[in-house]
Amino acid sequence: MRRIAVLCAGWALIMLSGGCAGGGNVDPWEKTNRVFYNFDDGLDRAVLTPVNGFYVKVVPAPIRTGLGNGFDNLFYGNVILNDFLQAKWNQGLGDTARMAVNSTIGIAGIFDVASRLGLPKHENDIGITLGKWGVAPGPYLVLPLLGPMTLRDTPGIVVANATNPVTWLFPPLYVTVPLGIGQALDRRSRVDTAIQFRNALAIDPYVFTRNAYLQYRDNLVHEGRKPVDQSLYEEVPETSPATAPAATRAASRPAR
Repeated sequence: MRRIAVLCAGWALIMLSGGCAGGGNVDPWEKTNRVFYNFDDGLDRAVLTPVNGFYVKVVPAPIRTGLGNGFDNLFYGNVILNDFLQAKWNQGLGDTARMAVNSTIGIAGIFDVASRLGLPKHENDIGITLGKWGVAPGPYLVLPLLGPMTLRDTPGIVVANATNPVTWLFPPLYVTVPLGIGQALDRRSRVDTAIQFRNALAIDPYVFTRNAYLQYRDNLVHEGRKPVDQSLYEEVPETSPATAPAATRAASRPAR
């Protein structure tokens, strides 16, 4: 308990210092972030892109879908936990039933039987929960091998692993290594189209990735309902098309 308290206090201190460092700037650590971004991008181009091409070419689409379903189900405890932390009781119960159905009838989640039974899949994590609790995103981060996130999202790394059943089973390496490789291939194949789009069209891929990620996470926190932008309600002198020329002429007349 003492270690947990120390970790929580340390994380809170980092959040506070990050908020002070960030101010109105969402990316105060851009210089370091770009170094890590270039590292991840270079690794992707050199290793993950060709491996993903081979994976997609060799493994049939139905099998890739089944593997993706299995990995989603494996980490679905994280979704359920955050459903209840957000007091979404009905969604939490539905997601619990979804995981139970897919883990049994769906054979470890490979077959998405629950969706056919009217139990839809949701996306949820501790970063979204903290956002709903009013915690600010904090500075934008790029971590080696883990990619983009905000300071608010970083506890999700620990929580996602803590809610993964494999973490508590302590399986041997010949189980965990293939699982890790399979999960990496699944994640890479899911974002392949987005990466190709970014590399082909973005003037600055780093900025494109940052903005897309921040908008995506903001949308998840607010469930598609953006907070009201108060600047829209600032009083601005209204000029109708009929009075615009007259107003322009009046403003251009020299003072007498």
